[in-house]
Amino acid sequence: MYIMGYGEGMTQEPAELTGSTGYLLARVGAESRRIWARMLAGHGLTPHHFGVLMVLDHLGVASQQQLSRAVGVDPRNAVPVIDLLQQRGLVKRRPDPQDRRRHAVVLTAAGRATLDELRLAGEQVEQELLDDLTASERATLHRILSKIHTTLDR
Repeated sequence: MYIMGYGEGMTQEPAELTGSTGYLLARVGAESRRIWARMLAGHGLTPHHFGVLMVLDHLGVASQQQLSRAVGVDPRNAVPVIDLLQQRGLVKRRPDPQDRRRHAVVLTAAGRATLDELRLAGEQVEQELLDDLTASERATLHRILSKIHTTLDR
């Protein structure tokens, strides 16, 4: 693995860094995010847009505040994210039947189709990232990462 962004003569990372599990997790995570964000950008979207689509697919309907919390975006910044999705016909806003001061956001048929497309593209990204691992190694990696992820909320 090489340090990114160091110009023409890329420098190999020191063994002291690659010997650290935390460093490797951070480095692989950063590279995975970069590749994932580039794939989404190819569709004119960001990870926040994808998150909103995923949450709506799961919940069916959500308020803008629910979406901002679920995706981890400041509520003020959620409005332009939802605006873009609405402009592209991927979501629609409607008055919230329980509170007319709020808007409920729902996924459209075009949003569902786009989400299906993004899931396939995401699977390809994951496949490329994990290409050098056997099926058994992938299963082990997933199991270990799931276990670590579970402990994060403690």
